[in-house]
Amino acid sequence: MITGTVAARTALATLLLFSFVLICSAGAPALPCEFYGTVTIDGSPAPVGTILSAKINDAERGQYVLEEAGKYGGPGTFDQRLKVVAEENDLGTGSAQITFWINGQKAWQETAFQPGVSMNLDLSIGGDAPAVTNVPVDTPVIIAKTETGEESVETAILEPEVEVPTEEQLISDKPIVSDMPPQLPEMENPLPISSGEAMVADFIGDPVSGTVPLTVTFTDLSTGSPTMWAWDFGDGTTDMIANPVHQYMMPGTYTVRLTVSNQESSSTQIKEGYISVTDTSILHADFTASPTSGKPPLSVQFTDKSTGSPTMWAWTFGDGTGDMVANPGHTYATAGKYTVNLTIADATGQSSTSSKKDLILIEGAETPVPTITPIAVPSVPQTFVGTVELYGKPIQSGGTVEARVPGHDIKGQYNPIKTAKGVFGKSGTFSPKLQVQGVPADSEIEFWVADEMNRLVRAYILQDDGSYLWTVPYKPGQETQVRLVVLKNPPNEIPPIPVTPVPTGCAGVPSIPMSIQGDVHITDGTEYLDSEGVCHNCQPNIKVGGMIEARIEGYDVSGPENPFTMVNAGYFGSGNSSWADKLTVQGNCLPENANISFWVKDDGWPRYTQAWLINEDIDANETITVHGETHEVPYEGGKSRTVHLWAGPLPTVPPTPTPTPEPSAWEPQYFYGKAEFNGYPLRVGDRVMATREGIDLSNPTNPVSVLTFGQYGDPVGKEMLAVDVPYESIEQRDPITFWIKPQDFEYWYKAEVKNPLSSSDWGDTYPFTPGSITNVDLRSSDRADFMYFYDIVDTISNCILPEDYSGW
Repeated sequence: MITGTVAARTALATLLLFSFVLICSAGAPALPCEFYGTVTIDGSPAPVGTILSAKINDAERGQYVLEEAGKYGGPGTFDQRLKVVAEENDLGTGSAQITFWINGQKAWQETAFQPGVSMNLDLSIGGDAPAVTNVPVDTPVIIAKTETGEESVETAILEPEVEVPTEEQLISDKPIVSDMPPQLPEMENPLPISSGEAMVADFIGDPVSGTVPLTVTFTDLSTGSPTMWAWDFGDGTTDMIANPVHQYMMPGTYTVRLTVSNQESSSTQIKEGYISVTDTSILHADFTASPTSGKPPLSVQFTDKSTGSPTMWAWTFGDGTGDMVANPGHTYATAGKYTVNLTIADATGQSSTSSKKDLILIEGAETPVPTITPIAVPSVPQTFVGTVELYGKPIQSGGTVEARVPGHDIKGQYNPIKTAKGVFGKSGTFSPKLQVQGVPADSEIEFWVADEMNRLVRAYILQDDGSYLWTVPYKPGQETQVRLVVLKNPPNEIPPIPVTPVPTGCAGVPSIPMSIQGDVHITDGTEYLDSEGVCHNCQPNIKVGGMIEARIEGYDVSGPENPFTMVNAGYFGSGNSSWADKLTVQGNCLPENANISFWVKDDGWPRYTQAWLINEDIDANETITVHGETHEVPYEGGKSRTVHLWAGPLPTVPPTPTPTPEPSAWEPQYFYGKAEFNGYPLRVGDRVMATREGIDLSNPTNPVSVLTFGQYGDPVGKEMLAVDVPYESIEQRDPITFWIKPQDFEYWYKAEVKNPLSSSDWGDTYPFTPGSITNVDLRSSDRADFMYFYDIVDTISNCILPEDYSGW
């Protein structure tokens, strides 16, 4: 109706404004603001790959990588823009200024943060400053204030259009009647009244560290009378009560977040890395020695103090000798200081090393310290720009290029440097470039590159004539363009590996490359030796993509071919060159008595495990005969050597059972490991069972209940799933089938099995190996073969039942 238009629209506008202010004052997060426009560097359009950053109070709140030269974002509905998202503490003072950065350099322009605004803003660095650097936003701003005068979030509000009545309507003889109800008192002053006490989130947890499973009690210490709580425990779980109790089931470091709120405001407290949970099964090497000093010859007793369950020990006493027992004794015959190392490993392949520098002091004449002549180091940097190719393709945007000089730490603000697609650095006064300084002139500079799809690897320098270099000399004050390439195969003319000169004070001799080739076998549990030492099921089997690393204790011997990535299954090092395509060991100042150890990681493994070196013969029929094993070989510079590596427990001669007139049982085989159903770890109370069709596998721990989240069996407490049968009922290596029953399901589901140390795929059964403790992972789903428990009892004859087996 015409007579009520003004009153109705005025009341409606008041209601909208009141609702918007209430939402802002209640602690709702501010809307992001967005920007688009042009980008110039020294007056020229910024190249593709240029990185834009937006910061509030020096904290990055948005980033954009240029996909078109000189332009970022656009005004269209579906155009990408530089989005700036402010956090609560950014707006605590009521005003937030946005600064813009181009490739790490501050742009001339800046502006105030305005929620919900999309703005055309041209950015630039270099050249003369523009006339306007602090760009205003043409949007009215309302700043909500509490009764204490403190400003809250700035909120951009468009003024509502109100229809003004015409003169004819005003002089009409009809009374103006509003069709809106009278304003309520709270609508006359839409700003909420603060309680006076600021909302500040805070909490404590007890305890904050321990072993799996770790139960933590969290206590809310927030002020401001919160009525709602939102907890994030950092492991993917949440809660919404004031004082929750949470259990961490996996090792790791967890960040805890608490958000509290009421009808007036909200606050968030984040504690980074607040909870630390460790795994009781993780190995930790440690040892003691007595005595640690004296005159030669000095006999020292070493005692292993490691935690976990180590099964192998490797000692190095610092004088070129070692031992492989738990608590060795050793006699030192020569004066000097000796560093002692202990490496331990367990049956699962985990390892840990403890090194104690200068632990043993043998009295005698001190070794004279050589005088080192200081070398003048220029302070002017040399800068580099250029292109990068990885295996024939341009490096991805966001990759890295790093310059290195052996024996010097030259990392800094512009070393390493980020890349755009295919390029790094840019000529120009204000453009970032790779910088090298702080080393003597003519020092040899190496280049290492990496991106999201490729690990850090050393690059060649491609010359204009098509030849390749390993290094370039350091020329202070120059800007140098280089073409860096990483090749799938070495070039036809391979430059020699440079030998690092020995500094004046360097002990030992210059290192010369040693190349290594050979084969690798990963234990899968099927290997064994016969009485003549012939190894069965022992062929090399490491996968393509697996890695081999050579190490020398106390020295860095990494390089372009160390670690070595497998390009063929089982075998490595087939190149014709003395070092190309082979595992290559080279370092600075390696001593003559250095020993090389080998570490293997199959494709998909999370970490390396130390490998054995097998002394073996292979006849014309490819029969492998094992004669012995060791963990190390001596470093021999300039030579090439073939090795046979073995990762995991070594094969043994299986015991031959002695038949007796009376039936007797095999030694039980015990199983433990991880288990999951439908992709989720088994819960406490779920069950696991081992069966053999037609055989009675009677044992009080078969079936077994899950006692630890995600795992069945406890090798520490000796409570494991057991297979215990008479001799005549089953043979060695007969297949064992496994079943899983989750608590909320009617059926038992057939499980797939896998040895976590094996490179073999998942299988349907696992071979019976009497007398062993076997780590086997299980998985199943509700799509697998299934049976009722009663059917399994009738068919499989697995008849050990509790008094009440309802629900099994």
